[in-house]
Amino acid sequence: MEILSILQCIMEKYTKIAIVITFFSLWLSGYFSSPSQQIIGLFLIFSLGILHGSNDLKLISKVNRVSKPIQLALFIGSYIGTVLIASLLFYYLPSLALIAFVIFSAFHFGEQHFNALPQTTSIFNKAMFLFYGLTILFLLFNLNSTATLEIINSLTGFTFQTEWFRWIIAFTLVIWLLFALTMVFQNKMTWKRLLFELFLLLVFAVVFKTATLIWAFAIYFIFWHSIPSIFEQQNFLYGEVSIKTFVTYVKSSFIIWLISISAIALLFFWIQDEKILLPLLFAFLGAITFAHSLTISKMFKIKG
Repeated sequence: MEILSILQCIMEKYTKIAIVITFFSLWLSGYFSSPSQQIIGLFLIFSLGILHGSNDLKLISKVNRVSKPIQLALFIGSYIGTVLIASLLFYYLPSLALIAFVIFSAFHFGEQHFNALPQTTSIFNKAMFLFYGLTILFLLFNLNSTATLEIINSLTGFTFQTEWFRWIIAFTLVIWLLFALTMVFQNKMTWKRLLFELFLLLVFAVVFKTATLIWAFAIYFIFWHSIPSIFEQQNFLYGEVSIKTFVTYVKSSFIIWLISISAIALLFFWIQDEKILLPLLFAFLGAITFAHSLTISKMFKIKG
């Protein structure tokens, strides 16, 4: 069996597991208080969430197929530079940085979710990825509007209206559905897959409505994005998905993961203001998302 077929088989099996985990997480939401949900959510984000983006430098070295140390240094420098620029944007132009973060994150989520589908045109695929991701994010924002509006206000000083979330969800959902239907009629997506995706959106809506913002975000971010991404990266870097390659992946990612966790811990300790802990967390995730999403896109382009 080809490596790609093996990976698809693993992803299909994991999807079934992820559904069970999601419903279990939903069940847990009824038994844990908001502080407990936040602690569990932050633990998952700081562990597997940060880990899935901590192997980017190794991915860069393979994605760009560099052989000379100087070339590799330039690519690594550009990655670090992207993170620094994003960090400065969040400091000096938070509104612009927040918009960019949402767009990059939305595209990144959609690309990870649908990368195995047959390719159409580049613009078509990118638009579909973007609108699916925007639907997920604004569904989360709308169903946790109070906490989301507080974060937006803390980061930018801007007062966002809850109704805008609903209008954006309606728009992005309709546009994504048009793209999905087009793929169905082009025989690049089955009706079964489309109905399954609509079912997932319904499940996510129930989870987002029931859980707190951080816990809801963690459920989606970890179980539907980070873990599948780790599988994809293992397959790309080592040619297989196994416990052995996962251990190798963790060893390769550990230093960057430790630096990332240490940096956010120092910021929390330095600022010591609970009101801006969540905005700071999302700003931090935003800063590393820009470079990470570009790296993963290159990985999928080479694989495709």
